[in-house]
Amino acid sequence: MISGEGLVGRLTEVGVRAARVLLITDLNSRVPVIVESSHTAAVLAGDNSERPRLVYLGNAKDIKIGDRVVTSGEGGIFPPGLPVGVVAALDSGLPRVEPYAELSELGYVMAVDYGLAGGLPQPVPGAAPAARHRKAATANEAAR
Repeated sequence: MISGEGLVGRLTEVGVRAARVLLITDLNSRVPVIVESSHTAAVLAGDNSERPRLVYLGNAKDIKIGDRVVTSGEGGIFPPGLPVGVVAALDSGLPRVEPYAELSELGYVMAVDYGLAGGLPQPVPGAAPAARHRKAATANEAAR
């Protein structure tokens, strides 16, 4: 999921009228990224704060406040080069990233299919939600 400013998160579930998004700030979120100025690979790890951390850094001393962070393309979930944010703080050697997108004030986001579905979990076998709704509607109509 992206907004006009940058990466927001990823879809985890899709329904008929709603979808569930795992924001990049969520405790369960991990996104492979690169700090552009130093070409340092890292993982953006959400911790339920407004500024996720950069972890698994190769060389943290090359990272400076204001460095731009983009997706690396590793892992096959996101393509390389999607804007994520900028390094905003260096807390105890773990840089914190200020996301470009203001996640607390999202109005519209865009779900983009980059054709990288190989990295997504497979659907759970069973009846699709839409099929269950049709069965329930048919049963209600028959009861009338």
